[in-house]
Amino acid sequence: MSKRPTSGPTGGGPVRTVVVGLGWAGRSIWLPRLLGHPSFEVTAVVDPAVEGPVHQGVPLYADIVEIAPDSVDLAVVAVPNHLHAEIAERLLAKGISVFVEKPVCLTSDEADRLAAAEREGGAVLLAGSAARFRADIGALFEQARSVGRIRHIDASWVRARGVPDAGGWFTQAQLSGGGALVDLGWHLLDTVAPLLDSTEVEQVAGMVSSDFVNSGSARARWRNDEAPVGAPALAAAADVEDTVRGFLVTEDGVSVSLRASWASHEPRDVTLIHVEGSAGTTTLRCTFGFSPNRHGGSVLTHTRDGESTEVPVAQDPIGAEYDRQLDALPAELADPDSRGRAVAEARRTIGVIERLYASARGRAAQRHATTREYDMDPRITGLTQDAPAATTAPFAPPKSVVVFDLDGVIVDSTEVMRKAFSIAYAEVVGDGPAPFEEYNRHLGRYFPDIMRIMDLPLEMEEPFVRESYRMAHLVPMFDGVPEMLHTLRERGFRLAVATGKSGPRARSLLEQLGVLDLFEHVIGSDEIARPKPAPDIVLHALDLLGAEAHSAVMVGDAVTDLASARGADVTAIAALWGEGDTAALLAAGPDAVLREPGDLLALCPAVVVD
Repeated sequence: MSKRPTSGPTGGGPVRTVVVGLGWAGRSIWLPRLLGHPSFEVTAVVDPAVEGPVHQGVPLYADIVEIAPDSVDLAVVAVPNHLHAEIAERLLAKGISVFVEKPVCLTSDEADRLAAAEREGGAVLLAGSAARFRADIGALFEQARSVGRIRHIDASWVRARGVPDAGGWFTQAQLSGGGALVDLGWHLLDTVAPLLDSTEVEQVAGMVSSDFVNSGSARARWRNDEAPVGAPALAAAADVEDTVRGFLVTEDGVSVSLRASWASHEPRDVTLIHVEGSAGTTTLRCTFGFSPNRHGGSVLTHTRDGESTEVPVAQDPIGAEYDRQLDALPAELADPDSRGRAVAEARRTIGVIERLYASARGRAAQRHATTREYDMDPRITGLTQDAPAATTAPFAPPKSVVVFDLDGVIVDSTEVMRKAFSIAYAEVVGDGPAPFEEYNRHLGRYFPDIMRIMDLPLEMEEPFVRESYRMAHLVPMFDGVPEMLHTLRERGFRLAVATGKSGPRARSLLEQLGVLDLFEHVIGSDEIARPKPAPDIVLHALDLLGAEAHSAVMVGDAVTDLASARGADVTAIAALWGEGDTAALLAAGPDAVLREPGDLLALCPAVVVD
């Protein structure tokens, strides 16, 4: 574990800072402010697409591998969205603390990896929306204390014409992770979070639309988006939403109405935060961000018993919130309690975003259900109940390969894993209850990776494997699985297993159950370079089978299974008959959902050989 250098906040000197990424945010927001701030010293810039010099005396590097941990106190990550978590994870693992532009991550799995890297590297992840540092938001928070118990919050950010980087990475889902919800919605969710006291969101409903995103007249021309010299050109049609509308209900019964729009029919860009409580309401009307097409100044009102009063609020210049955010960073960097805080907040935010997208996908599928039907899953509560049932028609193009996860799909190993985990925990860690429920949330990953995520000793693997082998005879297959497997083989399907278990353990278990010969290949996480959620294990299965991705499906009971399948361009199917986290699985938006093993047969008619 590396130690933070002493020339930064803990040593009294300026924070030695590296700026990673010189896109719009890097060159327009962060680099100029860092260069002009007395508490920071920009020691390097990293961007493979930029040809120097960037600033006199500041070296330019093509990759973060060139940054020595002992030469930097903080890295500001301002790369395209899909690289945020990857770059931050690499830096944290090297012992370099990072500040990450929103979105901090694009999936809950990325949040877990960032948490593990932060622990392993001994560094700190800092993040958070600059909107929290606005003077008017601070005044809103003060007024919210006087409204009594909060009942409802309206939060909206509606631009008139503000589609960013139209045709570039911002509007390509593969690179941005989403549209207005990821871009503007993250700010709104981060802003209202303190008003909710970090209570969990219990119910979610969402809708998205894309009426403006491919219109040239809706572009945010004030951004002056230009690709850096040498960067590849992008001019593809946008495949993300320009508007999201959502409704949330927390476990404490507070409702939140959310709207984020890159473009609309409105004449001005307006941000509205309205807090309704048992003793009154407070409303802030302003404009977030850098758009010059603004709604005058910030107006804050307090209403009680039919009387409204305007509350004086400081009128900040555009961008002042970013200056205040930088002012706060050195103290946050030096605060030992900062570790884990930003990751926890990011995990909550991305969890809500994932569920909003999943809700929107479910409703879109309902409207266009030519091959799928939807019903209610009794295991899911609230407005996210629109869980897909088994597909009623085969996929197009037809499939001929099925790759299965093992635990929770083929075999019901939960109780044996619980016992093995408890024994391993008692032997290695000692007294106290074994945190099996947390372990169970990470199933699908390789055991050592789970230990790193949970910050548990890797020495637990030996007794866990030993006990798993000893009790293997107690592991049954799920009802209906043997019949499903035999029918698939009779129909000409080629089968494989891609599991978080080690290969030898998986093959031994399947042989003991008498079904090993039904699978052409059984691959364990110890037999590939990167385990799930990376696509390597699915790609390896396809390679061994000599199969194309379009001909295959992956059936799993964990979010990591779906991520691995999607990374390999394979159809991702969720199996709900095990004891996995059904809510998280559905929130990940699988291509189809199976309630029982036999449902798969409806998707898989006999293979037609040309």
